[in-house]
Amino acid sequence: MDVEIEGETIKTIGWEGSGCAISQASASLLSEYFVGKTITEAQNFTTQNLLELLGIELTPARLKCALLSLETLHKALRK
Repeated sequence: MDVEIEGETIKTIGWEGSGCAISQASASLLSEYFVGKTITEAQNFTTQNLLELLGIELTPARLKCALLSLETLHKALRK
């Protein structure tokens, strides 16, 4: 995951990866959702926020798939 930041604002998020449909959808939604938002907004985005953004119920196993991109984004923003 590559994040382009200008000041405190996220300009673009790019990602490359393979995985299940849930992990791909999560990464895609997050990369679109955070464009124009601040680093702080992204860092404070929670599991519950992601589930609301996805709009579907997930089993515990599938929740791990959905959270992978959020965890990756949070790590990228710490660097």
